[in-house]
Parts: sequence; structure tokens; C-alpha cells
Amino acid sequence: MSYTIPLLQFVAFLDLLAVGLIVPLIPNHVRQMGANHIYIGLLGSLYAGFQLGSGPLMGSLSDLKGRKQILIITLLVCGAAYLTLGVTKSVAIVLLMRAVLGLFKQTQLLTKALVPDYEGDEKKQSAIYGKMAAGVGITIGPVIGGHIVEDYPIHGFSVAGLLVCIFFIINACLVYQLPKVNIPVRQKSNPESSSLNILQSIWSSSKQSVVQLSKVEWSTYWIVFTFQALNSFAMGAYYSSYALNLKTQFGLTPKHIGYVVSFQGVIGAISSFMMGYINSFYTHDKDFSIRNFHVFVLLCTSLLGICLSVNVFMYTILLMPLAIANAVGRLVTLEMILKKSHGDHRGTLIGASNSVRSLSGVVAPLIAGFIGEFFGVGYVLYSSVFTTLIGLLISYQYKCKRIKLD
Repeated sequence: MSYTIPLLQFVAFLDLLAVGLIVPLIPNHVRQMGANHIYIGLLGSLYAGFQLGSGPLMGSLSDLKGRKQILIITLLVCGAAYLTLGVTKSVAIVLLMRAVLGLFKQTQLLTKALVPDYEGDEKKQSAIYGKMAAGVGITIGPVIGGHIVEDYPIHGFSVAGLLVCIFFIINACLVYQLPKVNIPVRQKSNPESSSLNILQSIWSSSKQSVVQLSKVEWSTYWIVFTFQALNSFAMGAYYSSYALNLKTQFGLTPKHIGYVVSFQGVIGAISSFMMGYINSFYTHDKDFSIRNFHVFVLLCTSLLGICLSVNVFMYTILLMPLAIANAVGRLVTLEMILKKSHGDHRGTLIGASNSVRSLSGVVAPLIAGFIGEFFGVGYVLYSSVFTTLIGLLISYQYKCKRIKLD
């Protein structure tokens, strides 16, 4: 089975490549179809909202029916949805397809869930997960998508949708080639019984989650989730309008927008890999208060600079501190949770952390859509600046408080 892990890594890469290829093109495409900024915001909120609830559902289905089978089904459904997204001329169908993708696009989760079936060493599993999350595909994708739309201005988005569909079909075929493993799957039964088992599993998991959440001392962790919510909202609002902002403010073509997106992705990926080196400068910062303060200083100043940018060169330079602060900020809040938490509640807290990020992903695009529609797309970035300014003030107070305590 020596080829199975590289195969899964390639599936994860191709999945991110496909997503990076088409997702940055969607806002401009929908705008050209006649949709307003509220609809564009709704696209992001629909996807994030369905993602929030579909994780446990797909997890339960994969436990009952087998991870490989469910992954193949989700890949085929996503491929069909992206093809429909590429060829449709209806905004309503686009919204529907984003909801479908939000429900079924758990391919990264399911791909990672397959790793322990083929690799039993936990240390090796961690290394494999790290390579899957490296984000090379999501960095290359926007460049390819931008070139396609620019080279084929009339049917470029349809070509991108077709290409993404092909990628997902290839992934489904690759997953089908994975060898069978002797992993016990719950006993098969009639469809009604299976459906009942799925519902019971979800209900039982939900009840257990609520019980675990009630046992956590939230007064200890509120500051972590506050930092995470503010960071996630600010970046969610920024990402929901950056492509339209680059086009309207600087007149960038899809190809050049793709390069800007990829550049930011590369900086973020490098920052994540350099986290150990960055932490070496903060050996005295045991409670992460100084790091959080510096993260919000960088976020606030870089976003304000982006708002005031007079040319695309200045905008691109300011993306560097923004990408670094965003990547470091996400990892710092995770480290805070891991350090503060006890082993019994660690999974619960990480789950709550993901929920905070997902909820921000639902709210931020909607608010950004309303601001873009009634005030202009340029003012969306000011909502991100305002949010990070609040984070800056709270992190400064937290830092001062911790210094006094020390």
C-alpha cells in the first residue's frame, strides 16, 4: 500500500487546485450576471452556513457507509455542482449550487479521515496532514483561473467550471483505486434503519457536545474566542470583496487578480511554516498577550494602508504584513487553546474554535454585501479596519493587564 498516502495527498492537492481555480472568479462572474453586492455576500454566507452543519452529517455518513464510498459520492456531486455553476445563466441557480457545495464540499475532511486507514503511525499521520494543508494547490489555482477567464472572456467561466468538474471526476476515480481495508463499518441494514441510525448518531453527538460545552469554564477562554471572532470577521469581510475591489479600484484583469491572490497565499503559507522561528522571538510571552497585540497592530495598519492605497503596487506590498498577521493570528489562538485547555476538553474547545470561525464566515459576507450595495465596495474594507481596531484595543488592555499581574 506504499502508493496510497501519496495518492491521498495528490487528491487533496487537486481538490484545492480546483477550488482555487474557480472560487476567486465567482464574485465578478455573478456581478456580470446582474447580481448586486447583497447577492454576492449571500453566496459566501450560504456556503459557510451549510459547511457549519454538514461536517457532523458527513462524518456520521462516512462512519455508517464507509469513508471511501462517501468521499467518492461527494466528489461526484461537487463536480456536477461546479459544472452547473459554470454553465448556468441564473443567479438563483448559482445560489442553489453554492448551498449544495456547502453541504457536500467536505472532501478535505474526508480525505484526511482516510489517512489513518492506511497509515497507523500517529507521528507520520501528523506529517501527512501538514503536507495536505500546505496549500500549494490553492496558490496555483487562482493564476490558472485568471488566465482562462482572460484568454476566453465570453466562455472563460464555463471553461473553468468544466475543468474543475474534470478534476473532481479524476479525484473520484483515484479514490476508487484505493485498496480495500479491513475497517469495521457498522452493520448494514435496510434504508429506513440506516437513516434512523444516522439521525440517532447526529442527535447523540449533538447532545454529547452540548454536555461537554457546558462543562468548560468559558470565563477562562472568552478572550481567545473574542480574538478569533474579530480576526475571522475582519478577514471574512476582506476576502468577500477583494476581487471586486481590485477590479473597480485598480482596473485589474482576472489574470492579475489571480496573481495577487496567489502572492497572498504564498506569504501566508510561508508564515505558517515559519511559525517556530517567529515564536523564538517571543520566548518571554508565555500568555500570548504580546503576540496577539502585535497581530492586531499588523492587521489594523495593513488593512488601513490597503484602504488608502493609491496604486496596486502599494496594495500588494501591504498584503505581506496582512497575510503574515492573518496566518500567525490563527495559529496563535490555536496555541492559546491548546495551552489553556485540559486534555478532556481539548477537542471540545477546538470544535468551538472552528464554530466561531464558521459563524464569522456566515455573518461577514452578508454585512460586507450590504455595505458594498449601499455605500460602495471600497467601504467594505473599512468594516475590517474597524473590527481589527476593536481587537487592537482589547489586546492592548489584555497585554497591560497581564504585565501588571506578572
